[in-house]
Amino acid sequence: MADRLNKHIVLASGGTGGHVFPARALAAELQGRGYKVTLMTDARGEVYEKLFPGVEIVQIRAGSPSVGGLIGKVKAAVNLLFGIVQSVLYLRKVKPVAVVGFGGYPSMPPATAASLLGIPLVLHEQNAILGRVNKLLAGRATMIATSFIHIDTEDVSVAKKMRFTGNPVRQEIMALFGQEYKCAGDKDEFNLLVIGGSQGATILSDVVPAAVQGLPEEIQKRLKITQQCRKEDLAQVDALYKTTEVDVTLATFFENMPNLLGSCHLAIVRSGASTMAELAVAGCPAILVPYKYAMDNHQFKNAKTAVDRGAATLMVQDNFNAKSLGETLVLLITHPEKLKTMAKASAHCAEIGAAGKLADLVITTAGRQHNKSSENGKVAA
Repeated sequence: MADRLNKHIVLASGGTGGHVFPARALAAELQGRGYKVTLMTDARGEVYEKLFPGVEIVQIRAGSPSVGGLIGKVKAAVNLLFGIVQSVLYLRKVKPVAVVGFGGYPSMPPATAASLLGIPLVLHEQNAILGRVNKLLAGRATMIATSFIHIDTEDVSVAKKMRFTGNPVRQEIMALFGQEYKCAGDKDEFNLLVIGGSQGATILSDVVPAAVQGLPEEIQKRLKITQQCRKEDLAQVDALYKTTEVDVTLATFFENMPNLLGSCHLAIVRSGASTMAELAVAGCPAILVPYKYAMDNHQFKNAKTAVDRGAATLMVQDNFNAKSLGETLVLLITHPEKLKTMAKASAHCAEIGAAGKLADLVITTAGRQHNKSSENGKVAA
């Protein structure tokens, strides 16, 4: 079937890690199957060249109506309209067999253009609830791939399009699956990983060092902390840790996440979709602190799925303070058997082969549309 098709698939993604990393994983899977892959995104796309080797990156205009008040909404609408025109012209030129949207406003113009041109449109939803852009596009989609078995929607026609594939994880993280969790003994070094998502999280910079300051000295001396911070928080966090006995590494971004996850005894993280998927593949126990202002509280819903299965501890942001975190850290660090149980539960949450399942869905959807068009004596777009 694939040989009869133009083996070109276009991915459309927003700019945050939660959108980009699943797109990267799918791109690698499709390339391995002989497909040409293009990524369409906004001006931030130029920074993705290293993440998407061999992938053509096409920049389009886009904007978010969620920022900037009335003027911002008008500018965003104009940019999105221009982006749709750009996308229509590009897609008519290359005639891909499918477009895959990963959410975020930069994905809207290519996805909309695909639906206008009759090109199969597959949406991938990373979270436990449809994101704003995917919800807007759901009626236009041919199929919707989901990262969670159950996605809340009241639209029956949208629900019928949904297929569970899991959230694709980059290959470097996939290599961690199946490794045994190694408990830290009473005198052993304890690796604590603190990650605030693609942009860091100021609340983690405020609360984690303060909690560590209050830990017993014997625990502090065992701690090796690797913490991601916003640039503006680095000096403050470094000063706080200098009053403790811990060994700490601070940075705004870590490129060696596979190594960090592989050696991690416990992670303190937000509960974005990609973070959750990577923790599960690595079998890493975690303290989850959902971002309270996430749309439709989707980070809380993401976290709840792991907590309900015993893979993590939930600390809602309003109750996340030095005292409560310190108590939780003491409990977990001094009971390594609890962490080992959490690690096993985390690994059971992993959806292995999600990139392959998503690729299968995209290719099958493209082939089904191709066959339907052939039967009707037409060729889409």
